[in-house]
Amino acid sequence: MPAVTIPLAGYFTSGYPVMGSLTGYPQTYDVPAGQDLVIESMSAFAGVPKGQSANLWLDVADEQKGQVIVTYFIPLQFQATYSVNPTNPTTPVCDWRSMNHALRAHISGGMRIYFQGMRGLKVSGDGNAGVVITGLLQP
Repeated sequence: MPAVTIPLAGYFTSGYPVMGSLTGYPQTYDVPAGQDLVIESMSAFAGVPKGQSANLWLDVADEQKGQVIVTYFIPLQFQATYSVNPTNPTTPVCDWRSMNHALRAHISGGMRIYFQGMRGLKVSGDGNAGVVITGLLQP
């Protein structure tokens, strides 16, 4: 059974509460038909402007039927408040949250995983989030 590492990411744009796609990074993963994905762990992060929070989750959908089968919420823990470029005063200061969690989940072939996110009351400024899913593909 081959091991897989699936990085997914998204971007929070000023003025919008819902996370959108981040150029160059997928926000979805299609489990190959004829194989099943066994997720063993997830690691995730979110960075949004200071004072904001983010909620992240994975929706697993049956693309043929067009319905979400299950949702896995990704609980985040506050880590720190800092700027990724402190030498540039125009770089925003962000609140960073992360998690790493062992998980056993089985997703059938032909399903699509959607990495989703939303932030709370304030939606000014940009932010980003990502998740890395590790597991096995089995026949």
